[in-house]
Amino acid sequence: MDNRVAFISGATSGIGAAFAQHFAQRGYDLIITGRPGDEIPLFVKELKEKNNTNVELLFAEFANEIDVARVVGIIKANNNIEVLINNAGYGLGKIFWLDEIKNQEDMIKVHINAPLRFIYAALPNMINKKKGIIINLSSLASFMPIPKDSMYSATKLFNNIFLESLHINLRDKGIKTQVLCPGFVKTNFHTTSDGKKAEFKNRGIIRWMKPEEVVEISVRNLIKKNKVIVVPGFLNRVVKLIHTILPNKVYYGLATKYLQ
Repeated sequence: MDNRVAFISGATSGIGAAFAQHFAQRGYDLIITGRPGDEIPLFVKELKEKNNTNVELLFAEFANEIDVARVVGIIKANNNIEVLINNAGYGLGKIFWLDEIKNQEDMIKVHINAPLRFIYAALPNMINKKKGIIINLSSLASFMPIPKDSMYSATKLFNNIFLESLHINLRDKGIKTQVLCPGFVKTNFHTTSDGKKAEFKNRGIIRWMKPEEVVEISVRNLIKKNKVIVVPGFLNRVVKLIHTILPNKVYYGLATKYLQ
């Protein structure tokens, strides 16, 4: 009998790798993706040996249509995919008009186009089986405009609304959807412009979380509460609340002073 499968994009490290560990430990076979050049073969070997699971590794660049189409074909051909996690993503950290337009367009392809295509490919089988889990990685930044990375915030906000809409469509079809909105997480995502990693030091209301913590909160809220938008961490939820009640003009002033 074929085993159930979890597809996880961007599973080379951080939250994606933590999701891969979680589902491998629970008996899922895995299809995971990484970008060309990512150091992932040792991680795949560890997943296989520790969990006695099958792992299919795909190297793909989601700004490339040929790579996206190839992954779509693999998803369509696998009727055992019960979990689809769109985790692949990155930040630019550049003001829109000071960056190359191609970089901005590529972010739309990676954060929006690729997840849309993968979900569209997986849904017919999930609907037919009346079983499935879809998780898109968003961000705390999706709730507030970030002047130095406006496209990042915008694409993540799209994911919030899209997954909420899917939830309404799919809630009576046995398919759970979630948009996961972490704040600061100890991953390779947070690097400086010269390639140095962030220091991961807690300051004020900024609290760094471990990827495993984020995944545990995600799964708990999905399975037990069927919660669609999940913001891990109490202080992150406080930040979201403050932004919600803060007048826009006040936030714009603060963002101009501290976030540019």
